[in-house]
Amino acid sequence: MTNGAQDPMKCPFGFSKKNAAVLAVENNSVYEKKEESFIYHDDLGELNKQMRMIGLTDSDLALLKELRSRMEEKLDEITEAFYQSVVDVDKLRDIIVEHSTIDRLKQTLKHHLLEIFNGEINEAYVAKRLRIAEVHKRVGLEPKWYLSAFQNLQNEFIKLIYEEVGTEASGIKVITTITKLLSLEQQLVLEAYEKENINEKQRQYEQVKAELKQNITVFVSDLSELTLDINEAVEKLLSSSDEVTGTFHSTSKTAQASIAYAKAGEMKIEELTSQINKIDGSTAEMQSAIQELNESSRQIAHIAVSVEEIAAQIKLLSLNATIEAARAGEHGRGFAVVAQEVSRLSEDTKSTVSRITGIAQQSRAITAEVVHAIKHVQQLAKEGSEQSEETSQLFMDILSSVQTSAEQMVAAEKEMKRLSITIGSIGEATSEAASSAEVFRTRTDQL
Repeated sequence: MTNGAQDPMKCPFGFSKKNAAVLAVENNSVYEKKEESFIYHDDLGELNKQMRMIGLTDSDLALLKELRSRMEEKLDEITEAFYQSVVDVDKLRDIIVEHSTIDRLKQTLKHHLLEIFNGEINEAYVAKRLRIAEVHKRVGLEPKWYLSAFQNLQNEFIKLIYEEVGTEASGIKVITTITKLLSLEQQLVLEAYEKENINEKQRQYEQVKAELKQNITVFVSDLSELTLDINEAVEKLLSSSDEVTGTFHSTSKTAQASIAYAKAGEMKIEELTSQINKIDGSTAEMQSAIQELNESSRQIAHIAVSVEEIAAQIKLLSLNATIEAARAGEHGRGFAVVAQEVSRLSEDTKSTVSRITGIAQQSRAITAEVVHAIKHVQQLAKEGSEQSEETSQLFMDILSSVQTSAEQMVAAEKEMKRLSITIGSIGEATSEAASSAEVFRTRTDQL
């Protein structure tokens, strides 16, 4: 662009060297050397400090207001170039297609940009920018794409002003003023983004907190129910363990009594063995006596035979004497009487000897039976002794087994007592866990 004369109608702002519009701009308060008047509204709060920091003054707003009609003529060109750069990005084009149309957004942007040149910054102006930021956030426009698009918008403004005005003081003033408003626009939108992000994070936090509280409540409730079930199970286990311990104790006592009985039985077996041995000894003595008795009976029988033979001879002699007495007649009568008595005595002796022989034979028969019975008793005594030894060994085995069982019972009883203590500890720990969970839930409700 040259410094020669220009046609005022060619510049949308009417800028040309020293024409009326330029003089108006140069005569604006921007060029006055007096102190600047910064924008301030009570209802804008901290935004007043932001505008003061970027140097936004009342004279800037006045300049923008003076440029409104001329700027309106170039907004179609600016919005067209702006959206051309936007739709080149697939992600941004998809957002537009999903939520609106290019033409509608162009019209919205034109009205939005035109408001910048109204020369007013108030609560309604700020509120509208914040609503736009909310829309951007809702449709998923990320801050990086917003800043990139806004930079393109600013580039279009700067390009336009540079082409029409150049780098003269008036052009620099216009560019500076517009960039201040665009910067304020970005501050408002980014602040709204930030607040919405904070609100979203807060909502997420509240949601997570509510879910956490709900989960904790459910957990505590489940834990309480589980604790009740565990406590009930622990009580049953304790009761069962007490019963088992009592059973072990009773069984242990029974085992001790069985040991005593087994020892007593072993002693009885030993006594029985001793008695059987005595019986065996006595039967041996009886067998010896019976043998002597049998020998005496045999001798008696032998003597009886001899006496019987003598009696027969006496009878024969008495018969001969009777015959001789008969021959003697009257003189042999007395001798005949004697002979008769001798004969009768011989018969009596024979009869007695016969009885003695019968008794001796009977005695021998009985002796034989007694000997047989004694032998049978001896055999039984021998078998009894062997059985006593086996029974004694069996009692010893039983005693050893019972003693081992008793020791195991005592050990099991001790283990059951330890188990009862452990079960009780589990119950106490479960109750403490439930109490801690309840305290945790209460503190969670206070969040």
